[in-house]
Amino acid sequence: MRSLVPVLAAALLLLTPAAGALSDVTVPGGHEPGAHADAPASGSPRVGVPQVGVSERLGQQAALDVVLRGEDGAAVRLADLVTRPTILAPVYYSCPNECSVLLGTLASVLPQVGLTPGVDYQVLAVSFDENDTPATATKRKADFLNASAKGFPPQAWRFLTGDEQNIRRLMDSVGFGYMRVEGSFRHSVVLVALSPSGTITRYLYGIRPLAFDIAMAATEAAEGRTGLSVQRAVAMCYTYDPAGRKYVFNFMRVVGAGVLAALGLFGLFLAFGGRKRGAPPKA
Repeated sequence: MRSLVPVLAAALLLLTPAAGALSDVTVPGGHEPGAHADAPASGSPRVGVPQVGVSERLGQQAALDVVLRGEDGAAVRLADLVTRPTILAPVYYSCPNECSVLLGTLASVLPQVGLTPGVDYQVLAVSFDENDTPATATKRKADFLNASAKGFPPQAWRFLTGDEQNIRRLMDSVGFGYMRVEGSFRHSVVLVALSPSGTITRYLYGIRPLAFDIAMAATEAAEGRTGLSVQRAVAMCYTYDPAGRKYVFNFMRVVGAGVLAALGLFGLFLAFGGRKRGAPPKA
């Protein structure tokens, strides 16, 4: 058994990055996957919410009492909108990069989800830029619906705006941290699935969500079941490549996990097998 100690230590070293990747804690100002990193962070983070990043709140309630503005400028309570499984997309409409790609991807994949939009699920794009107006939201909505999502019911994909206080309350409630930097924002890219009662059931990370992921998230939200974060599942086997802005398969990490699991089972076999063989014969 002593000979196994060095091998187990090596396997644990291989797995150490994975353990860190699975943490909920985001270092304030840190550059995480999907976050803008064109300027240094400043200011103090709010309690329980990362300055830039996502702190998952699975099973908790989104702030449904906030008041936002619809495309027509009319005030609307979030509770009056979240009456079915909802995919919440925190974005800002003047974003030239990740937000535009995310919305464009949604426009392409939503018709492929396989569920009935407006009945089985809906999408709410909410701008965290208090300077965005209903007119801006209406224009962006038309851009994406006309480009790729032709035929998708407009009422099933709302583009909302709001004042700073209501936006902050909503984003804080789902654990989404963002920061204004020189007219732009540093932020992560994530979709948040909500049940009809406003319970947070899943987070989908990245700028190119799949139709299957959205369908699964909506189905789980309909049942009020919380799902495994896609970030957690990906983090174990993949490492984020900031240069290529994508996840790459981490062969050494997966091998380390396999070696550690195999050695653990072998150690248990030796321990319990040895005891059985060394036990005195029964009279």
